[in-house]
Amino acid sequence: MNERIRLILDPPRRATLNMAIDEFLMESQKDPESLPTLRLYQWSAPAYSIGYFQNINEVTKHFQRAGKEIPVVRRLTGGGIVPHGDDLTLSLALKESSFRFLKEVKTSYLKINEAIREGLIRSHVGLDYADCRSVPSGRAGKNLVCFDRPSCYDLLLAGKKVVGASQRRRGSVLLHQSTIFLQGGAGVLGRQIVGGFEKTWGVSFLENPLKGQELLQAEAFEKKRYADPEWATQ
Repeated sequence: MNERIRLILDPPRRATLNMAIDEFLMESQKDPESLPTLRLYQWSAPAYSIGYFQNINEVTKHFQRAGKEIPVVRRLTGGGIVPHGDDLTLSLALKESSFRFLKEVKTSYLKINEAIREGLIRSHVGLDYADCRSVPSGRAGKNLVCFDRPSCYDLLLAGKKVVGASQRRRGSVLLHQSTIFLQGGAGVLGRQIVGGFEKTWGVSFLENPLKGQELLQAEAFEKKRYADPEWATQ
């Protein structure tokens, strides 16, 4: 396989814009000419993201009661509560037809984490999968903090979950988001992960930052959805 993947090494951005960019990249896959896209990014300030099916009001009240005044943003993907700030976040937007092994949900988590693990294993010896025989096969449920417990094929280091993920599918398009809590610096980790995809998937990357017009379109998604309290609580 010699598929080319667009690589976006994005600067830290606000929580609502980060989520809007990922949705924009997913929508962009409807264009037959668009390349699969891997985006690596961070967060300009601490935030919590919650799964699409979680209740943002309940989560926000929970953190307020705990004395935490940290913004909460709703993801397009599922899963549980994820704290951001010290993590490296990865999103992968692509057509299922680009890689046949992504069509089955459980297999897609494995194949993506295979690439991440391959890239990181040399600097993080012992990084391995959660045992699918002893952990849930689904993702995190209602108002659960995603990193409190592993799901099938999440990556663990010394028994602790360090790579978690969530997905959303629209027709034949997949958006996968992974959160990575490992030492080493975002730049180094990012390069290692890219190398893992190159080796495991047999792909090549074309680094191509977001263009000004693309960012404007993503900001329109942000205004319409992620920064709109009414949409966030639907």
